[in-house]
Parts: sequence; C-alpha cells; structure tokens
Amino acid sequence: MEIGRLDLNLLVILDGLLQERSITRVAERLELSQPTVSAALGRLRVALKDELFVRSHGGMHPTERAMQLRDPVERVLRVVRHEILTAARFDPTELTGPLVICASDVGELEFMPGLIARISVQAPKASVICVVRDPRTLAKDMEEGEIDLAVGYFPDLQTAVFKQQVLFSHDSVCVVRRAHPVYGEGITLEQYREAHHLIVSQESRSQDVIDQALVEHGIVRKVVLTISHFVNVPQLIANTELVATIARPIPRTASQFFPIALLPPPFRIPSMQIKQVWHRRFDKSPKLIWLRNLITDMSQNKPNM
Repeated sequence: MEIGRLDLNLLVILDGLLQERSITRVAERLELSQPTVSAALGRLRVALKDELFVRSHGGMHPTERAMQLRDPVERVLRVVRHEILTAARFDPTELTGPLVICASDVGELEFMPGLIARISVQAPKASVICVVRDPRTLAKDMEEGEIDLAVGYFPDLQTAVFKQQVLFSHDSVCVVRRAHPVYGEGITLEQYREAHHLIVSQESRSQDVIDQALVEHGIVRKVVLTISHFVNVPQLIANTELVATIARPIPRTASQFFPIALLPPPFRIPSMQIKQVWHRRFDKSPKLIWLRNLITDMSQNKPNM
C-alpha cells in the first residue's frame, strides 16, 4: 500500500498488541474503546494483507508477519516520539557557528560588549558577526537565514512575517565641543539654524526620525561636513566648531573620553524605539530563542538610553 494511506495511529495500536496480546489491555492502555482497537486491527489486516493475530487458548498470538514487524514498528515510533515530537535539544556550550546580527554603530557599541561577555561564558565556542545591510535587502537576507537577528531601529521590518520586541528607547541630542565659544548651557533655535552642521549619511534608517522632525519644523541645516560613521562624530566634534544631532548613546559614552557636551535640541524630536527583530521562520529556533533571551536580559531595567 502507499505510505500516505497508512494512519500512524495504526502502528501505535499494532505496537500495543504486540506487547499486550490483548485488545482489552491495549484499549485500557491507550484510553480507547475495545471496538476502536478491534476496528484498527481490521484495518491493519487489510493494509498488511496478513491476519497478524490469531486467537488460541484464550489469547492472541502474533503471526510470523506480525513478529517480523515488531522491531521496525518500535524503531518508527521511537523516531517519531524522540526526534519529531520532542523539542529540539540545544546546548549553547556546543554552539560553534557564528551568530550573525545586523546592528548599527549604536547597536554595536551598546550591545556587543555585554553580549560578548555573556556568550563567552555560555557559548565559549561561538562567535559573533556584526553586519550592516541595505534596508531594501535586509528582509530577504533574514528570510533566507543569512542574518539571525536585527537589533536597532528598523521601520521597514513591520510586515507580518517578522516578530519584534522593544528593548528600550533613546532620544537625540545636539553634540558640540565642550568649550564651544557660542553654545554654553544650551542652543537656541536661531543658533541651530545658523550653526555649521556635521551629519552622518548611512544606508541605515536611524537618522529618519531626526530628518522628519527637521522637515516638520521647517529647519534647513547648513551642512559643511558629511561622514559615513557615527563612531567618528565625537572626535570630529571635539576638534571643530560644528554641531551634530544624533542619537544619545554614542556621544554619551564618548563624553568620557572626548571633550564634548550633549545639549537638548531646540525643537522636539520623537524618541526612537530600539528593537530586536527576527523572521517568523526562525521563531522557534532554540539557538535564536537563547540569543534573544540574552539580549532581553541585557535590556532589562533600561527603558531609556
């Protein structure tokens, strides 16, 4: 017979009959009615073209064909129970492949030190690869499993095929040289309009919130320097009279090492939600559940950064 026409439940009943040699006991063991077990035996006889069990001396004795099936049936059911129905086992200490995370400069600075510290303890054989992707291709790369997780601001990953968790939010600040001759305790809107600005141009979407706020307030900046990386902002600001408007985490950390000041913008910029995002294909992946939990633990008690 074709395998597609064989009900797996029949093998469960056949296995029970081979062990119990009694329809009554099999029915009790499987919590079925005796007529149900009897009907299943009838279907097995038709499917396998053998009587399978013969009543004799008050019991049911397996035929030669039934005895030949005993070991194969046990193997099939063992595979189903332990390799198909049981959740996949995951031991992070045995993880050897790289974990690929799409993160911005902010994400790398905020998460990587703590994440690496945890991974080195829990998964000492593993490694992490941080990548940057064009927002237009990120969804495809995640769907194909080339990227395990995206951590940061990803407004393009909003479709139903993605799942996400908000980790924290952060605001934006104006960054200036600490001893700047004009900006002391703050910067006015007029000063902001007249200032010479440094901006960061990346394929990421992290500047979208700031750019949209500028448009809403009708502000056009005098941009005199455009760079490609946020991490270079503190050093450049510390050595020029320029103003940069960026997310708080990088300049907050850098202010310990560079003479820079963080000032509130003279207009409202909405805070930005930082999330971890993953594709639904890998929602139940034990490896990625473990990784997501690590990042969640790192973000606890940090609603704002």
